Amino acid sequence: MTLRPGRNLLWLAAAGVMLSAAAFYVPAAAWLLIPLLIAAVALAIYDGVWLRRHRADLVVSRDIPQVAGRDVPFDVTLRCVNKGLGRIRGSLREVAPSEAAPRWWTADFPPQGITGLASFRQSFRIATRGRFEFGPAWVRVVGPWSMLEGLWEVAGHSRIKIYPEGLVAQDDLSQHLAAEIQVLDRRSKARRRSAGTDFESIHEYRAGDDPRRIDWRTTARTRRLVVRRFQVEQHQDVLILIDCGRLMGAAAGRGSKLDCAVDSALLLARVALSNGDRCGVALFDSQVAGFLTPRSSMAAFHTVVESVYDAQSRWQETDFASMFAHLQSRQHKRSVIIVLSDVGDEETSRRARVAMASLAARHVVIFAALQTPLLSAQTCAPIKNRLDAARHAVAYRLLREREQTLHAFRRGNVQVLDVEPGELTIPLINRYLELRSRNVV
Repeated sequence: MTLRPGRNLLWLAAAGVMLSAAAFYVPAAAWLLIPLLIAAVALAIYDGVWLRRHRADLVVSRDIPQVAGRDVPFDVTLRCVNKGLGRIRGSLREVAPSEAAPRWWTADFPPQGITGLASFRQSFRIATRGRFEFGPAWVRVVGPWSMLEGLWEVAGHSRIKIYPEGLVAQDDLSQHLAAEIQVLDRRSKARRRSAGTDFESIHEYRAGDDPRRIDWRTTARTRRLVVRRFQVEQHQDVLILIDCGRLMGAAAGRGSKLDCAVDSALLLARVALSNGDRCGVALFDSQVAGFLTPRSSMAAFHTVVESVYDAQSRWQETDFASMFAHLQSRQHKRSVIIVLSDVGDEETSRRARVAMASLAARHVVIFAALQTPLLSAQTCAPIKNRLDAARHAVAYRLLREREQTLHAFRRGNVQVLDVEPGELTIPLINRYLELRSRNVV
């Protein structure tokens, strides 16, 4: 415990200074300094002994959720219990992560002090995904005579995980309602119209059914036209590769391009697992940062979330060849590979084309190219000087090289999605369901 001067001790010190100054003009005032000094020392000693004796009477605990959404408010509660008989006056100070808002929180005890249980609550926001730590909290307790104050740490450290906001909503996909409607619609169409090969059931023939699916043996036995119905094969492997390189660290409105990629990847993983497919994820930039092999059932969704929710860009150049070589050595089964990334300058694009061609030769590949809003905004900005003209030229050159690379991907049998980062989720999930319904794997 750290002791520091209290309010009354400071007042007495100020009075002592005034009496000392007055003693130059009125010598008799010097005699008042002696009782003032004795009173200050005696009361300070009493407060110091009281604070050390009653330190254990105050117990402080922190109530904080284990998981919260990115930039979604959550409450932190500090509960104080006074186990002694006296009143305890003072305040609490919570230390929050540097990414949290507000950065500091101070709560004063009631004027009459705490005699039993008291709770203090504050709302925080954290606009960055990842794992963060609150604490330790500090308590400031004032002595009975307000001569000294004691400060010490309480409540220890508490950790909280910040997930993409769509994962902590009360309703599934509630943050992407339009996506949910299209997903459900596509899913029902896929089951009705799929040309899958897994036998599902036998039904009486109805208008619109494929005549080639008629089961003639059953028809002869029941004397009614009967068709066989098939469904898309279950347990296909879906692997989502998330680029964490420098291009993905660019701002994209609410968060970075990597934030949008992680949000969409987790929602896609949920849809894939709910459809009976096996889903895995990988993170990469200049090297492979993480790899989770495909696994099945919704029970695996938590593992997928834990693997990618705190992915951050290290601002390194992306090496597609390293990631795809690692993938080829780990994933031998033909799968749906979904790459969430972007392409930039000519040299990076050239390496990406070579790596993507080798990957598409073995797997079904979807390349989701997340546009950089700054480039598009620069092409629309007015030109006022030579610097603006140079910026326009660079932006147009980068966009041209990017379009050439995406065109090369399309010619190499790669499914390409060229979308704004904030609009990635809907087309990505629908493209996956479309390929699944066509049974291309």
